[in-house]
Amino acid sequence: MLADPQPSRADPRADPRAEAAPTRCFLGSLSAPRRDALADDVKLLIGWTFDAFAAGATLDAGRIVDRSSGFSSVPGFAAPTPLGDLAGRYRLVRPAFDRGRGYYGLLFEALGEDGKPVALILANRLFRAPVALEQPDGLATDILTNAALAFDFSTDGKSDALDAAETAYGAATARHVALILAGQSQAGATAQLQAAVLQKTHGSNPVPSGFLTLNAAESLLSVRGLGLDPAGIDGVNISKDEDPTFGPHSLLSNAVGRQAYIHPDGTAGLTPGAGTIFEALLHPQEHLLASFDAVKLGPALELALGQCAPPVPPEPAVTSPDNSPARFDR
Repeated sequence: MLADPQPSRADPRADPRAEAAPTRCFLGSLSAPRRDALADDVKLLIGWTFDAFAAGATLDAGRIVDRSSGFSSVPGFAAPTPLGDLAGRYRLVRPAFDRGRGYYGLLFEALGEDGKPVALILANRLFRAPVALEQPDGLATDILTNAALAFDFSTDGKSDALDAAETAYGAATARHVALILAGQSQAGATAQLQAAVLQKTHGSNPVPSGFLTLNAAESLLSVRGLGLDPAGIDGVNISKDEDPTFGPHSLLSNAVGRQAYIHPDGTAGLTPGAGTIFEALLHPQEHLLASFDAVKLGPALELALGQCAPPVPPEPAVTSPDNSPARFDR
């Protein structure tokens, strides 16, 4: 199989004086009902992406993912992600981003009623704890990736994640739709760094991109290493109040982009509820993606997006829309 050509990704560290582009609503082109449904679908697609990885599924461009696409079983100790509540239909833009070096991601088109894409979603694979027995070396690689995100050093997996984001942004530009970088925990920190790099290198492009993450891990130093203000990165991180790992009462609470919080009663707010790290430690399950299963993310998303500036309407791209040949080695 021939490898795709390498992307020409501008070095985001080239100018230490660079600053993030003015914050805008990267999902502002979508109606509130569409955004709310998309947010709940994104959390399911994050889970499905891990299932596809764990199952070693062969995924070709054009495959439709809908509520009937869930896996019946997957390796490891975690149950497969149920897709019965998936509201929309999604089409894979290309095979998985996977060079076998620690990064795996899937690029979806969110399809409108007319079958045309309304947004692209790059879902990053979750931390490999559920398949630790099957992939102990992979788990060690993921631990290294967490350290690289937290302490701002390079790894092959981190580099591949940024290449994937560049390719995904090219596909979004060709389709004139927003790109959503998505993930939970480590995958969330990856998505935040991807969004930061795209904002640095494509901030003047009218096609928006941003992250939608859940209980995202630590990436503050990596974002600052780009010469950007972490608070100015376009995107929304939704945290559980009682997440003891990266929640608002933890020692490593996320501080990239806009923050919204899910309180123990399921309501959303822009400030965390009362609590302490010691109380959060009694609820380790609140860090997991599954802890969001019964939570509607729309209210938290709308609260966070209410803080941003009006969107810049996209302009026609110079490239003709096609199937976006990948610039990523398979």
